[in-house]
Amino acid sequence: MQSLIQFSLLTVFLTQSITTIQASSEMLPDAMKLGAKDCGYCHASSTGGEALNERGTWLKNELSERSETTIDVEWLLEREQDEMEDTKITKLSPDLVEEASNEGRDEEINHVVREFDYTSRFGEWPAYAGDLKATKYSPLSQIKENNVSKLQIVWTWTSKIDTGLYDPKNSNRPPDFSKATPLMIDGRLFVRTRYSTVSAIDAATGDDIWSFDPGTKDGPIPPMYGFSTRGVAYHRTADSARILLVTSDGWLIALNSRSGEMIESFGTKGRVNLRTGLRRPLDPKYTSWSNAPTVCGDVVVVGSQSDDNSHEARTGNNPTKWNLPLGDVRGFDVKTGKQLWVFHTVPQAEELGTETWGNESWRWMGNTNVWTNASCDAELNLVYLPTSAPSHHFYGGERPGTNLFSTSILALNATTGEREWHFQTVRHDVWDYDNPAAPVIADVTINNKPRKIVAVVTKTGFLFVLDRTNGEPIWEVEEVEVPQSSVASEQTANTQPRPTWPPPFEMQGITKDNILDLSPQLYELAENELKKYDYGELFTPPSTRGTVVVPGIGGGANWSGASFDSRLGWLFVASRRFPTVIRLSTLNSSSDRVLVQSHAEFRSLGGIPFVKPPWSSITAYDMETGHIRWQVPNGAGPKDHPLLKPLEIFEDLGSADQCPSLLVTSELIFYGFGDVVSQLRVMDKDSGELLWSADLPGTVAGAHPITYELGGKQYIVIVTGAPTEPLKVVAFTLSDQSEESSEHDR
Repeated sequence: MQSLIQFSLLTVFLTQSITTIQASSEMLPDAMKLGAKDCGYCHASSTGGEALNERGTWLKNELSERSETTIDVEWLLEREQDEMEDTKITKLSPDLVEEASNEGRDEEINHVVREFDYTSRFGEWPAYAGDLKATKYSPLSQIKENNVSKLQIVWTWTSKIDTGLYDPKNSNRPPDFSKATPLMIDGRLFVRTRYSTVSAIDAATGDDIWSFDPGTKDGPIPPMYGFSTRGVAYHRTADSARILLVTSDGWLIALNSRSGEMIESFGTKGRVNLRTGLRRPLDPKYTSWSNAPTVCGDVVVVGSQSDDNSHEARTGNNPTKWNLPLGDVRGFDVKTGKQLWVFHTVPQAEELGTETWGNESWRWMGNTNVWTNASCDAELNLVYLPTSAPSHHFYGGERPGTNLFSTSILALNATTGEREWHFQTVRHDVWDYDNPAAPVIADVTINNKPRKIVAVVTKTGFLFVLDRTNGEPIWEVEEVEVPQSSVASEQTANTQPRPTWPPPFEMQGITKDNILDLSPQLYELAENELKKYDYGELFTPPSTRGTVVVPGIGGGANWSGASFDSRLGWLFVASRRFPTVIRLSTLNSSSDRVLVQSHAEFRSLGGIPFVKPPWSSITAYDMETGHIRWQVPNGAGPKDHPLLKPLEIFEDLGSADQCPSLLVTSELIFYGFGDVVSQLRVMDKDSGELLWSADLPGTVAGAHPITYELGGKQYIVIVTGAPTEPLKVVAFTLSDQSEESSEHDR
């Protein structure tokens, strides 16, 4: 390759404040000398345009940093050389070398490999969200718009242990929906079932390799969703490759990824008891663990899932100031299992934030936990934690103040657990507006300046965009006055933070202007339903009459979070809107008892939300500008409902219970759709147009698909299983590459 050539695929236009890079097709031959096949070498599209991929964005940034007027390909050569110099070489242990060679690689070559890469760029899926940054993105491009219709199921794996409620042996241990997301490393899938068993599966054939059963199924049924689990984590060093599992009953376990055996040097013979090690023990009746742990460097970070209704056991004659479930987050040595640090999400004596908990409620208050996943910036050595609302979720009279660090984003030093910064998204949360998803870590160019951001999608429908080095908003966040509580013992926050940009992705609050109006009859029904309750703008507090909350406690965004295409610079988020009514009831006043009890329920017109559709959506943001590129309804919606069928509605309404996790690849978006029939769906990334769908052999409900490449084939894999169904892992690949589809019962 020549050392210097003008990079003529790109034509650069300079104005006073904007640098725009457009494709110039007549200059393509010169660019092809660098390996370009079309304008997609540096642009998001093969035909060019303003949208850039990762290479084009890097060149654009270099142009600005070097104060040049012409892009030079030598910059790319310099970058490639820098990356080679920065690549660390790790010598693998004999076991790992053998494992690599068994996957069809040259044994001699594999004695030295790159330091393990926790991203999807090498065709694997080594972390819950594809990488530690929670992007759910893969650059794989074998499956494209022009061949996606050739996808077919190539194998299905069925769990022998997680067999569903209809199995007599599970009759007294009912599972939740299967929501697991597998990992794929070195040709093996690692999947956690609803009973916290882990299975390793051949990623090419669906054959069993090993299974591990921690015995969780024989213990007490976990609170909240019962037996419901999401995933595992992976960590590799020169002499060890391990799976990190957190069981729903509170054990952190390290497994040898090759054999499935517990690593006895970790904790006590392979496991650590998470119910101990805090300032008070965690009661398994009120705490469970369903999320995957987060590996950040050599530390595994673990949160917990506290029962949202734990306060209800402490109403009436039961004292409230007793062992509310703690939401503290911990870091453990990934090799030894030693507890390295604890971060008090409800600050304790002499810690920053105690002043935000009136009546010294910090002494006994609970929840404020991290029930979802976290993300990690290994370069900054920061782990980003999304916290939930405090106890109890709909009434804060016993905890006056803004209540740090509830409903916040926390950036902690992964090694020490020390707080680097925090940003609270809801003050004095009484709406259950937990931050539900891992913050997405991204590098983008905003106003011609490279920025390190973290993008936070919320239940309120806001998208907060923060500088991930210091927590400062990229675009201004203003404090706005909000309605106050009518309950005498409650003192809600006077103001709440509101991003001035980007625009929200969901309906916020409810008035008569945004109730269901598909027909005069429906509007009248919706208006009559609304009249029963208090209602108003976002952050209208709960009341004894009942307050309608929109988007609702189950949406806008939820566990599925957002996905980010680093080459295009776009963020994608699925959301839903479903009115929730929160009603408070006053109890007898006492100094050691709660004053108010709460109840929340979804309200509808015979199953139809009484707000305007779409009732679920998928939205694409351009993160360089904050503009919404497109927004589409997710699903046709209940057009055959007796109230809707006579209207002969043609446009999609969005299916009210859908908030899927989105897998983003070079051209496409894949997701599970679990309406009347469960499907794998594929949409065009540039427009949101639905391109293809296929029925699944089980129910999908929250599991997000993954992709990987093995043996020259790109696979799409998704987990299915209703409570009555066995857990299944379903693999798709292109039909002209596939063997005859096979079923593997495991």
